[in-house]
Amino acid sequence: MNIPDLKRALYEGIVLFEFVKRDGTLRHARGTTCPDLVPTDDTPKGRRTPEQQALYDRQTVAFYDIDKKGWRSMRIDTIWSYQRAMKLT
Repeated sequence: MNIPDLKRALYEGIVLFEFVKRDGTLRHARGTTCPDLVPTDDTPKGRRTPEQQALYDRQTVAFYDIDKKGWRSMRIDTIWSYQRAMKLT
């Protein structure tokens, strides 16, 4: 699994992916981090320290869930597959 490629694909458009939730169920999602696709009201406003961000980047991938209309994250080690659904940039 190439996490930098996944993060780039999320930033460039919409990605379809599967990951295992904490309860053990498989979750299918459509997500993005593309600023043009995330509603203005849902743009992240908080900031992490550089140390917090580094730890977060090594363990998780954050994404805006297109269907649930909110931010979610998944642990890198639970991602089964992903594919680009739409590229904007």
